Amino acid sequence: MKKHLIYSIGLGIFLFAHSCTSRNKSQESVSTIAEDASPLMTDTLDYHMEVFKEISPYFSGDEMTLDTTFYAARYPVFSTEIDSLVREAIFVDGEHKADQVAESFLGGFNEYAEEQINSENHAFHAWFRNQDCEVMLNVPGFLTLKNAISEYTGGAHGIEIEIWSNYDTQNKKKLSLADIFQDTLVLRQIVEGYFRKQEKLSDTSAYGSNYFFDDETFTLADNFGLTRVGLLFHYNPYEIKSYAEGPTTLIVPYNALEEVTTEKGQRLLDIVK
Repeated sequence: MKKHLIYSIGLGIFLFAHSCTSRNKSQESVSTIAEDASPLMTDTLDYHMEVFKEISPYFSGDEMTLDTTFYAARYPVFSTEIDSLVREAIFVDGEHKADQVAESFLGGFNEYAEEQINSENHAFHAWFRNQDCEVMLNVPGFLTLKNAISEYTGGAHGIEIEIWSNYDTQNKKKLSLADIFQDTLVLRQIVEGYFRKQEKLSDTSAYGSNYFFDDETFTLADNFGLTRVGLLFHYNPYEIKSYAEGPTTLIVPYNALEEVTTEKGQRLLDIVK
């Protein structure tokens, strides 16, 4: 009887919470502008923001304190053709819809919770997964998304990452650095100069044990974003620094990159200037 107590209390609270938050699964058909959008430039592609939240019926804690496990998401929805192009950047583990992510994530926690309850352990940790995907650039021919994901599934700490994705909306393809810049070796040299300046390193300083660069060689992050003010590189925790040091974000102004852009890259610069 006692081992079902948390589930019973949790289920009651869950039903109440679900009635209050079920509207989160509906569409928010409102005009949305990227966080750093220029007031002189409007979005090109139409989209609306979708909000989703689902809570596990199993609550951790005791009769005095309860904690909830949930999956929450906020993300843009475009027309069918564009939406199919960007879905993998929104749902990064191969799912196609938010409820599929919820089923997988909460299903894993529910199995764990049942094992803990059956073993009379009611002090297990709650989990959470929260993602907020924003449109950071939406101009003729180009689209950039930033997907911020935070997750905790036990242990000393959770993890927070950002995933940046860029698209050629005219040709319906994901963009690589080579699509925008004709010489990525020169690009790396330019970016390293800005990186050293931001990190307060001289041109000849060794990276040493403070950075996780192989053979003391600076590397461009695969995680890059096209913004209105410049080319952004984002290194998530553990990529080039320890977890304690946190993430590193670097923005290189476009005027420093004009000489190494491709024709497509120059079109981008002409639009955002």
